Amino acid sequence: MTFTTTMREAKRALIANKVRTLLMMAGVTIGLAALTIIVAVGQGAKAQVMGRVGKMFGTNPIMVTASAQGPNAGRHMGMGVGVGSQTLTYEDMKAIEQEVPNVRKASPGLIKSDVVVKYRQQTAITEVFGVTPEFREYRSWDVDSGEFISDEDVRGMTRVVLLGQTVARELFGDADPVGQTVRIENVAFKVKGVLAGKGASPHGGDFDDRVIIPITTFAHRLYNVTYLSNIVVELQDVSRMQETAAAITELLRKRHHIVPPKQDDFAVRTGTAIVRLVSGSTRTLTLFLGIVSTIALLVGGLVIMNIMLVSVGERTREIGIRRAVGARRKDILTQFLAEAVAVTSAGGLAGVLCGVFGAVALRALKHTPIQISWQAVAVALIFSIIVGIASGVHPARRAAHLHPVDALRAE
Repeated sequence: MTFTTTMREAKRALIANKVRTLLMMAGVTIGLAALTIIVAVGQGAKAQVMGRVGKMFGTNPIMVTASAQGPNAGRHMGMGVGVGSQTLTYEDMKAIEQEVPNVRKASPGLIKSDVVVKYRQQTAITEVFGVTPEFREYRSWDVDSGEFISDEDVRGMTRVVLLGQTVARELFGDADPVGQTVRIENVAFKVKGVLAGKGASPHGGDFDDRVIIPITTFAHRLYNVTYLSNIVVELQDVSRMQETAAAITELLRKRHHIVPPKQDDFAVRTGTAIVRLVSGSTRTLTLFLGIVSTIALLVGGLVIMNIMLVSVGERTREIGIRRAVGARRKDILTQFLAEAVAVTSAGGLAGVLCGVFGAVALRALKHTPIQISWQAVAVALIFSIIVGIASGVHPARRAAHLHPVDALRAE
């Protein structure tokens, strides 16, 4: 019996029993649809985290922060003025620039949380960042209106401020704040610009809930501090990020006289570490749901196996007639395997299409980030074929080993 004839018989058997065929397909379809949606949402979440880390770190992968331990660490992990350690200095920044290979430039930063900003009768509780003009480059952050902080503002310790979108909306509503005067800690500041929107941070905060002033104004006119909250390090070669981070850690330990097991009073953070930290829970949830979907797919395979075993019992006389007219055991085995693979392949394709449609619908209705991975789709389809072969082997072997005489006697 030719292979073409065997395949034709398999097709005929599936079409002749449409309800049974659809039931066998259902388990695989549901499992692969769920798996496709989960992978799409997981990949979308990962891409979103990477995008947010890019917003936070910009073009620079390394940030050195002051690090306080215990309950006073604060939301910025110890680098906020008044709540964290006072261990980072301008001398540390200069040493990093001069002594660590692969460092192009280091830029200072200061942060103060829970600051009152007022405009007439309106009040906002926000964060104040003291920065240099390089902040615009290393955080890839520009103004939506007005002008950014300049070198002249830093040298002259001018009282100018850039408002984040959230603060501007709370204080001014829909009005243009540029040129207006606000008060930060009861000190008057002229609004020089409004920052472009950034949205949520990787930690779930609001990037737009902040104001920015020149770092010298922050340090000498507002809070009178001589230390730094953070140092952002720009690299010459980003591929040497981990090597450079290790060199910075070693240098600061020497400068701060820290010998293990004594704990560091600073932290060296990279974009890679932040991604690993923030996406850990998402990856765990995706893995768990993926396992559940895989189990559903395997259950679908078991359903196919059981239905095909029932089918073998129902088609015993048909098998006996085919054996009597010359069909070999190999032909019977091939036919039943072909039926199983055809069902799982069709169910897999339908499942992937339903999954893609479901993921797109989820994005449209719930604004959930998704990213279709066609490599994952291909793996899922191959897996469905493997499930088909595995679930079809036992029924196919049972059908192939039926004795022709016994099969013909079956009613």
